[in-house]
Amino acid sequence: MVRKRFFFPLISALLLVVPEISYAGWTRTYGADQDDVSYCVRQTADGGFIIAGYSESQGGAWLLRTNQTGDTLWTSSPFGFMGGAAYSVQQTSDGSYILTGYMAATEDGKYHVGLVKIDSLGEEIWWHSDMDWFYDFDSTGGVGLSVQQTSDGGYILTGYRQPLIWEDTAGVWLIKTDPEGELEWSKTYGAEYHACGCCILQTSDGGYIIAGYTTSLGNFWLLKTDEYGDTVWTFAVEEGWSGKACSVAETSDDGYIVTGYVAPFRDGKYHLYLVKLNPNGDTLWSRMDVDWLGWQTGGVGSCVQETSDGGYIITGYTSEWHDEINDLFLIKTDDDGDTLWTRIYGGADEDAGYSVDQTSDGGYIITGATKSFGAGGYDIWFLRTDSLGDTLSGIEESVIDLASNWHILSSVGREIVLRYEDCSHGFHANIFDATGRKVDELHSTEQSGTITWPAIHSSHSPGVYFIKGVPNSPNRMQKVILIR
Repeated sequence: MVRKRFFFPLISALLLVVPEISYAGWTRTYGADQDDVSYCVRQTADGGFIIAGYSESQGGAWLLRTNQTGDTLWTSSPFGFMGGAAYSVQQTSDGSYILTGYMAATEDGKYHVGLVKIDSLGEEIWWHSDMDWFYDFDSTGGVGLSVQQTSDGGYILTGYRQPLIWEDTAGVWLIKTDPEGELEWSKTYGAEYHACGCCILQTSDGGYIIAGYTTSLGNFWLLKTDEYGDTVWTFAVEEGWSGKACSVAETSDDGYIVTGYVAPFRDGKYHLYLVKLNPNGDTLWSRMDVDWLGWQTGGVGSCVQETSDGGYIITGYTSEWHDEINDLFLIKTDDDGDTLWTRIYGGADEDAGYSVDQTSDGGYIITGATKSFGAGGYDIWFLRTDSLGDTLSGIEESVIDLASNWHILSSVGREIVLRYEDCSHGFHANIFDATGRKVDELHSTEQSGTITWPAIHSSHSPGVYFIKGVPNSPNRMQKVILIR
């Protein structure tokens, strides 16, 4: 079957430590009948998840916050991206979130790097763009693809410069800001060539490492800098190969694991590439999909992380031709890059993974896009697996109720916290247990407010419950988990 080409920037994610609660695997889709895509997923401090992406139905960047089981807590479309996309998200030390991407709604023929901070409920705290940092026209224009909070509380982001949207990229862009998003310094690398920074990390020595590509050095490219952005070393694949480094992670031995793709053969395919480097950027070993799966394979590695056992987990998509997307894959290797297991997920159309993270219970979360399942077009695809990559369940399709004006702030805990807004007749909801039996009610006569359930002296047992709005309040249902 001929596949439609659909390009997404490829972003990585970092492992966060959260309280250990075990959940069975599942898959979810989110979105409406237009294209909705997720580029980055992170586990949050409370064990839930935050997803960054783009929603055509919402007209730009879209942030989705879920609980541990993938149920939506809230969604946000930050104004600071102005019709663009959010490609990277991280929870910050104060419990808020930092995002980067680009602003699209400008009249100067450019995309503009966007940096947005939002609070724990999805409300914007501040936002900046390259137009705030640089005041002359020639210095602005570009896209942010990856962001991380730094050890001093500020932020480091990378992406690429692009003078005008119809022109090629004009160098890897590295930008350092203070905690309020004000520019401290910026550097450009490979400005004379087509170059892009896809992933940024602050390293244990206080410097930074960027994964990306440049046409001057074989495309697949790593750049290590000191704390001021000055080059320490670079790495590129063999001469004559083309490709892109999409994701990099620092490993427990102070080296680096990198994934992406290369095109070393004349078979019309991209091939998944995994390479381990020592702290000085020297190759320790490398693997391609042909090493694991044979010569009939092809694909792209979008994201890699080191796992708790010292091995690696990789997601991406298979591809029968260089510009095609087939199925989402999840590959687990040992510390030498040899395959332990491989999982392929997908349907009859295009399905891709763009971000993977290991969860606190030893399983994995993957986010990306699916055209095989969901409400139509591309939909956000969110998968949670056990430690062997099994989802253990079918696909649950979730068309997000974007018009809803109540949501759960805390869906798992000793107390369930619900927030509602603009309910002219007050708020009223019924609560059902897992058998469908009504066990309680929520009432408030205020137009907006917060409700905590259960009451202090309640005798409700720990378990799964469902909160359902009733007439005169928004009528939808939300699952919650009560623990003791």
